Amino acid sequence: MPWEEDAVFTFQDREGWIFWAAGLNEAGRADVAAQVPGGENSDAVLAGVRAVDERAMADGQAWGVGVWFPERNGYLPTASILVRTFADRGDPLKAFRKAVKRARKVPRIPGVTVSGYSATPHETKNGPALVQGLDSTDNVTGVLLFTWRLTFFPYIKDEVVEIECDTPYAHLVDDVDEEFACLMEDSVYSIVGYGE
Repeated sequence: MPWEEDAVFTFQDREGWIFWAAGLNEAGRADVAAQVPGGENSDAVLAGVRAVDERAMADGQAWGVGVWFPERNGYLPTASILVRTFADRGDPLKAFRKAVKRARKVPRIPGVTVSGYSATPHETKNGPALVQGLDSTDNVTGVLLFTWRLTFFPYIKDEVVEIECDTPYAHLVDDVDEEFACLMEDSVYSIVGYGE
């Protein structure tokens, strides 16, 4: 499969989702919020954009950010995505097998109680993948968070791509799961990256 050296993993446009390169200033965050119906006048939308962007910057490895603002949830920030890529992975199958082995243990996260965890090997059109699910509660705030992490090992580029999606909305877990699956199905490697 031919590809350009500077090709990046990206999502196709999907209704309700907005993606951007992490690290926006306040004007950039306002521009993102203005893409949501009524978002330019919504403190909740702007706060959601700010929170996810700041989380990506604090993460230190996330470069791509996305937030889902579905109409059925009043255009509130309902789910978020962080995208990380790690170069020089080496052999994709060997790296994949190592990741699967490491994922057998339930993650320990400081200040968080993990109430559910799964790790399943999967094959995607981009290469072998590890799909992890994590239900956790913040020990300070009591906020329950449902997280999906898909880590794949593309055949066409020497890197690992990690996409983390989460939502605090227990009643929308199935909807978010379906949205995440659709985003991954439509994902591509493109020479056009976020914000271009």
